[in-house]
Amino acid sequence: MTIQWDDNMSVGVPVLDEDHKVLIRLINDYTDAMENDEGLMVTDSIFAALGDYVHYHFTREEKIMELAQYNDLEQHKKSHRALEEHFMELRDSYVLMPGPSAERKVKEFLENWLRSHILKVDMEYKPVCSKLVAEGRIPAE
Repeated sequence: MTIQWDDNMSVGVPVLDEDHKVLIRLINDYTDAMENDEGLMVTDSIFAALGDYVHYHFTREEKIMELAQYNDLEQHKKSHRALEEHFMELRDSYVLMPGPSAERKVKEFLENWLRSHILKVDMEYKPVCSKLVAEGRIPAE
């Protein structure tokens, strides 16, 4: 199932919305690779891209939350570290024992991450961080 970006997914900060769109594309690339049985080499490169981009995105998101003086920043950082750690564990487990079961676990994790973190947890900072955009403290584009 391909995930489509929807304006309801917007966190009110265009640079973070763009990051989320890239992450959705990478998740879709992974799903496509699994459905087309493209093998470990393709999934390994997607895993690498996801791992790198997730770290890049989390760092940027945390800097924006810090600038906004977001009250739950420390808790949000903890959730980021937990997501990164879980993703790396799944990736390592997939590399050691590839197959339909591992593919399904990774796909479920990625889709759940989108639903529970981006669409719920990230929405909690929307009022505070989008205010920075309105004030011109974060570029709108």
